[in-house]
Amino acid sequence: MAGAWYDGAVLTRGVLEELQRQLDAPAAAGADAALERGGRRARGAYFTPAPLASLVARAALAARLDVADVAWDADGAPALRVLDPAAGDGRFLAAAADALADRAAARGFGRQDARRAIVARCLVGFERDPKFAALSRARLPGAAIHCCEALLGAPDPGPVDVVVGNPPYQRSIHLARTDPALWRALRGRFAATSHGEWDLYGAFLERALAWTGDRGELGMVVPSRWLTASFAGPLRAALAGAGAVRALVDFGPGQVFAGATTYASLAFLSRVRQKAVTVLRRWDGGWRSGAVDAASLGAEPWRLAVGRPRALLDRLAGAGPTLGQVARIAKGAGTNADRVYVLEPRGDAGSGLVRVWSSALGEEVCVEAALCRPVYRGRDVEPLADAAPPALCLVPYDRDGRLYTPGELAARFPAALDYLETCRPRLDSREHGRFSGETFYRFGRPQNLALLGRQEPRVVVPDVAKSGRAVVDRRGAFVLDTAYVVVPEDGDYSCELLAAVLSSPMVALWLRETGVPLRGGYVRMKTAYLRDMPLPPPGPLAGEIEAVARVGDVAACAELVRRAYDVAAADWQAAA
Repeated sequence: MAGAWYDGAVLTRGVLEELQRQLDAPAAAGADAALERGGRRARGAYFTPAPLASLVARAALAARLDVADVAWDADGAPALRVLDPAAGDGRFLAAAADALADRAAARGFGRQDARRAIVARCLVGFERDPKFAALSRARLPGAAIHCCEALLGAPDPGPVDVVVGNPPYQRSIHLARTDPALWRALRGRFAATSHGEWDLYGAFLERALAWTGDRGELGMVVPSRWLTASFAGPLRAALAGAGAVRALVDFGPGQVFAGATTYASLAFLSRVRQKAVTVLRRWDGGWRSGAVDAASLGAEPWRLAVGRPRALLDRLAGAGPTLGQVARIAKGAGTNADRVYVLEPRGDAGSGLVRVWSSALGEEVCVEAALCRPVYRGRDVEPLADAAPPALCLVPYDRDGRLYTPGELAARFPAALDYLETCRPRLDSREHGRFSGETFYRFGRPQNLALLGRQEPRVVVPDVAKSGRAVVDRRGAFVLDTAYVVVPEDGDYSCELLAAVLSSPMVALWLRETGVPLRGGYVRMKTAYLRDMPLPPPGPLAGEIEAVARVGDVAACAELVRRAYDVAAADWQAAA
């Protein structure tokens, strides 16, 4: 894919459209299919398609070569050092060698001779897996390929001009289990690993930029999650504070890795302080492009909307408060065994018992009704619906979030305890036995239980949706971790008003532009994204919206919400 990869050190939409055509084309199986892909993926390492590796290498090299003179030796090798700290089978370094050889040929050098000199003198790779290090050496004879852990104890690569690659993606919770020594050594070592939860690729981004010299450049393929996730806040703050972000490419729901569902982005960083950040985002099969002020970036999730949606969101921001300013947003609790705890009601069994169907056992059982609560899962939330949720959840906690002791269960809820004992092998096996023991029946993620135990009205939204969906809960239902609760804390914003906004096209506009779009047109309705969503200012339409929301007229609510935001119908329709 030779050609105009950069235009003034800025990626173009045309380049990405051509890349997407190549990514969508059937590809022949290569080393990826012949090697231990299962083990590779268990470590969070994904093989990068050759066209994507070529784009990253050429773009990062262009950013370095096009802004400052570089000396070229008599054999066609430039005075540059290119590092891949997770070299795999060497495809990024090979792409860099090809790009530099093309440049050498354009300067009058013989391409093949120049490429050999470039491989021998310009390329450095770190690779932890001996099999893949051997593949890199075979692909790039003479290159300096070191078999080592890049983040700990790697040899000094010397002054590095460009870093390229696709670092491993592995959450700290999994790394602690698969490689506890590495987890302990990295925890707190970098800004990227200073949060309670973190991901390995963040440490690679931070460390790789530190390897570069004064005019160093970096191009890496990383999940788009880091742009908004809470765990990456310290990393975002560090990069933004250094003015290091040159360009960001967000593939949105588009898939770039064959056989794996990932949400990818490209991060182009620089040791030259940037004033503006080029942004390219995949949208409806095409690309949107623009720039954001580098000074606007910080630890908070990066809002990278560009074009017409950005102009609309900028106008809405500040017109009214944000959702997080008027309401508490909290994720539902996680059981880690919904098939045990989520039960289908079958009728009253008398004596305080209820008949329920257990999918874990595949049979009907009786448990105490007092220990069961109606439960919302994300899939149960319909816009402005008034029906009770269809399932029950067995909740072995009191309304204040305190876990019942085994003795209390035996005395007050013996049928439920008997059922839980029957399911004990399944409950003991959660997270490799983490919950086994006397209180084997406790939830895996008992978060926000005191809030969920309150009887006060609140709004429930799903974790994942194609458009806005919200329901007002007045039954004190339980909420599982595929849904969130939104509890108003400002008298100007009632549950009905918030539910109307959260069931409107505003949600689709906001989350598609500021969150991480998922496959199939879905978006994530999580706290990190929802809390900054602008609300319409308090006004005379609030009472009318509340009245229409109570009768569940979604279309009429959406129109009233549009008017409350003072958004033109054409812009509102574009957001739907």
